[in-house]
Amino acid sequence: MTTERYRILRKLGEGGCGRTYLVRDRKLGKLWAMKEWKPEAEMEDGTGENSGEEEFRILRELDSPCFPRLVEYFWKDGKRYLVMDWVQGQTLEEKLIQDGPFGWREAADCALQLCGALEKLHGGKPAILHLDLKPSNIILTQDGPRLIDFGSAVLAGERENESGKKRVPAITPGFAAPELYEDGKADAGSDVYSLGVVLQVMLTGKKPQAEPEKPEGVPEQLWKIAECALRGDRKKRFSDAGEMEKALESFLEKEEGKRSEKRWRRRAGFVLLGTVLSMLLCFPAVWNRGGRADSFPKGQEAGKEALCSGKRLAAFSQGSVWRMVRQEDEKGRLLGIRHDFENAIRRAAGKRSEILSKNADGFRW
Repeated sequence: MTTERYRILRKLGEGGCGRTYLVRDRKLGKLWAMKEWKPEAEMEDGTGENSGEEEFRILRELDSPCFPRLVEYFWKDGKRYLVMDWVQGQTLEEKLIQDGPFGWREAADCALQLCGALEKLHGGKPAILHLDLKPSNIILTQDGPRLIDFGSAVLAGERENESGKKRVPAITPGFAAPELYEDGKADAGSDVYSLGVVLQVMLTGKKPQAEPEKPEGVPEQLWKIAECALRGDRKKRFSDAGEMEKALESFLEKEEGKRSEKRWRRRAGFVLLGTVLSMLLCFPAVWNRGGRADSFPKGQEAGKEALCSGKRLAAFSQGSVWRMVRQEDEKGRLLGIRHDFENAIRRAAGKRSEILSKNADGFRW
C-alpha cells in the first residue's frame, strides 16, 4: 500500500489493534513508523472504537526521547493511520530469544531505566498509563530502552473514550495486572506490575510463570524487588515507578560498593606485596643484620639492582629472589625479617593486612 506521501518498505510488527510499517516520506526523504489500524479492531465494542484518536491524543502529550514522537494522523480509504518516529533497535523479546536471559546487572539496569520512562508517563498532566508493557513493546537502543505501542494506553482517570463508551485496554496474558481482569480500574501500579513481570522474564529468559524459581546467581534482593512489584494486592505493591526505581538504585549502589571493596582489597594486596619485597631487597643492611653488605651471592646482584631500580618483573623473571631465599646461610635472617615485618604490618593495617601479608594472591612469605 502506498499513499501520495508515504511508501511502505516493510512490516515492523503487528498487534491486537493494528499493523506497523516502516515507510519512507516522499516529501522529506525520512524513514518513519506508520501504524495502520485494523478495520475489525474498530468494530469491537469499547476496544477499538475511536482508538486511533485516543492513541493520537496520548502521543501528542509525549515529549521525551523515551517514546516515539508523533508526526501525523490521517484517514485513507476508511482506515486510520498514525505516523511517528521509527525507533531503531532490537525488541527485548527478540533479544531474549536470540541470547537468552540477561545478566542480573544488565537486567536491573534495564528495569531501572524503564522505571524512569514510566515516571515520565505517570508524572505528566494528565498522567498516562501504558497498560501493555511487555518485551515486544520495548526496543533496546544504544541510548537505552524505549517504550512503543500506545494502543492500550489511557489517560489516568479516564475510563471512557471521546464517544462516551467505556475503554477496555487490550490485555496481554501473563503481563497484565490482576485488576485489569477484574474491574479494569488501572493506575500507576498496574504498569509497575507489568514491569515486575518484565524484570523476571529478563532474569529467567522464560515466558511469564505463576511462581518462577529464582535463577542461580541472581541476588536475593533483586528477586524480591521483582516479587514486590508483582503482589496481587495493590496496597502491598510498589505504589508507583518512582518507588520501584529507588529500590533498584539502592540495590545497585550496594552491589557497586561490594565490587569497589573487592577491587580495593586486590589492589591493596598487590601494593603490600610490592612494598614489602622492595623493602626487603633494597636494604642490604637489613638482610645482613650485622653481617657484610656484599653477602648476596654474586649471581644475584643483577636481580638486586633491578628490584631496587623498580624493575621488579625483570628480577622475578630471573628467579633471583627465590634462588636467594633458598640459600642455606640466609634462612635464619629471613625468619627474623619475616617476624619484624609482620609485626609492623599488623600495627599499621590491622587484621586485614595480617591476612594479606601471609598470603597475597597465592604468594606466601
